[in-house]
Amino acid sequence: MAPTMMIQGASDQVRQLLQQLLTADLPVTCVVVPERAEEAPTYQPLVVASALCARLTVRLGTAADYGQAQWLVLLDQPHAERPLTEQLAILRRLTSRVLENGFQGQFVFAGDQDQVFTYFAWKFSGIARERVWGLGTAPLGQLLTARLAERLAVSPGSVRTTVIGQASEPIVAWSRTYVGPIPILMYLANADGRVSADDLSQMETWLQREAAGSLTTLRLVSLISLLRRLLAQQAPIISVTHPQAVKPVLAASSPVLVTPQGLRDLTDLSLAEGEQQAYQQQLTQIQDTIAALTAAQTEGK
Repeated sequence: MAPTMMIQGASDQVRQLLQQLLTADLPVTCVVVPERAEEAPTYQPLVVASALCARLTVRLGTAADYGQAQWLVLLDQPHAERPLTEQLAILRRLTSRVLENGFQGQFVFAGDQDQVFTYFAWKFSGIARERVWGLGTAPLGQLLTARLAERLAVSPGSVRTTVIGQASEPIVAWSRTYVGPIPILMYLANADGRVSADDLSQMETWLQREAAGSLTTLRLVSLISLLRRLLAQQAPIISVTHPQAVKPVLAASSPVLVTPQGLRDLTDLSLAEGEQQAYQQQLTQIQDTIAALTAAQTEGK
């Protein structure tokens, strides 16, 4: 029996994801919960089209479906222009409704500011850390992998990049980037190498520029790529946003083992000095944001 994935968010993003899933034809049942009743007819053509898929099913659902879902994918909210405090109030209500209906799966955030929503979904729900995560820097890591593989004229499968922090300000950990078994930094010492220090600097600047734009389509493609691996019972090591095992807890992107059942922590990430400083600075910024939002919620009660 195919696992169930529920999808919620702004209707344009939900339809975009479903259209890509129809093409991918993954062995999964996609259940859409419309934000408003009047949205339901806009999904009907996608429900009908899924009848031509060999493995994928698309249908509309209700709150009763939460109890059967392995993943609840949350895209950008239709009210993303609202203050974060209002969006978090909506998230709190959603989290309560989901759990009241027997949800035992994983929350997967595939929109902007997932470092905020991942943390507060974990806080509101009280569920295990490994069941709440967001795509974070994973799509940018895949993008950098493709760019680096092209530059070195090797297959993307030969390249392992590490991009950490948050999607809006990605930090490339070159000290944790490999081509096959060889650290990328060793290529810099090779006069005949295809990559230089300037090349790496330009790639990082390019990646940060891409991160400043819209990442919606990139995130959806990356999500489908990751789902394909999970449905094949693979467990890749990827940098995704998750509640970190630190005190106080915060959510940021760093490498973890992503399995069909949830996340598994790896050993502590070892970074070069400059990378560690940049990463720690971001963690402090994220913690300040969480503290401010927590205080705002307290004041609003």
